Amino acid sequence: MSKWLRDLANNSERFGLWVHHTLWFPGMLIAVYLSLCESAYCLLHRFFPSENRAEEKINQYIREHRQKMAQTSDGAKQRVAIITGANGGIGIETANAVGRAGYTTILACRNLKRGQHALRELKDTTGLDNFVLMELDLSSFMSIERFVTDFSKSYSQLNLLVCNAGMAFNHYDTTYDGLESQFGTNYVGHYLLITRLLDMMKKSDTPRITIASSIAACMVHHIDYSRVTDVWRFNRFINYSTSKLALMVYSNALARQLKDTGITVNAFHPGLVVTSLYRNMTMSMLPGIHDFRNWLWLDQKKGSVTSVYLALSPELDGKTGGYYAREQPAVMHPDATSVCVQERLCKFTDVLISTNTHAPSFLDSINLQSSR
Repeated sequence: MSKWLRDLANNSERFGLWVHHTLWFPGMLIAVYLSLCESAYCLLHRFFPSENRAEEKINQYIREHRQKMAQTSDGAKQRVAIITGANGGIGIETANAVGRAGYTTILACRNLKRGQHALRELKDTTGLDNFVLMELDLSSFMSIERFVTDFSKSYSQLNLLVCNAGMAFNHYDTTYDGLESQFGTNYVGHYLLITRLLDMMKKSDTPRITIASSIAACMVHHIDYSRVTDVWRFNRFINYSTSKLALMVYSNALARQLKDTGITVNAFHPGLVVTSLYRNMTMSMLPGIHDFRNWLWLDQKKGSVTSVYLALSPELDGKTGGYYAREQPAVMHPDATSVCVQERLCKFTDVLISTNTHAPSFLDSINLQSSR
């Protein structure tokens, strides 16, 4: 019955995306439709006990992972994982599971005070001492470079990288390096982090990269690069969706580039989860909305199940270039599988990182290709 429910949710979303990209329906209408689909799933899953056993599922993935490691020649080696944004939300729940699976788990957090609180909570709840807090601000290239340098001094391998940190629906702001904050933090920061860690991951045993995208990526037809570089075209909802589409496109680009290295790369949509991510939405401030949302949406543990599944489940061994929701393959944005779009995005990102400037001629060429 639970599989039927998940299939219903996936097919409903697939229909909405087909309408959106075939008939060019306005993104806001699709946003409302997809939100209703997700909310309906959150409501219906309460009536199916099999959908509520989040702790049981997570323990199963941990157990299966430990069994697999015990059967391999490298099973006795200490495995290392990095989880960005591990000081709360699905990040801390994923860190909890990964730590219990036997990994030395790096909590890569911008806010060290909240990170210290998360570190104490994880050690207290698990009784384990294999959690390490390190400072990482994805809105700063300097912080990313410093993090990679410090990590490389302490560790010689990296088996799992969970790109979970993010921000949503913020009013216009820029990163330390002058990029629009949502695109710069959610996507460009993770792009640079992954790029700097790839050499180490290639030398590690069965490495995995998981990337938290979102169904919000499907609310825009294409990546409009001018929205990233032109403050007058900024829209906090569209820019958030753009950053999540960029992550989905990059996940597929990375999977294609690394197909012969042993590194697998998959993206996922966690669902509607009660976290601080939505604190900047005006609706969250209306009377009763916060309490209703907390009742309806998935809690952090339920929302982390797909993240833990991608990080630990032996079912994902060798599988790469996928996009998952509710622990199964989900419908992907059409642009995500386009090699042309992937190469254009990577080229654009490399320019942003290398120059920290917005070259008009380059931007014009990108947008011209996007319109074709």
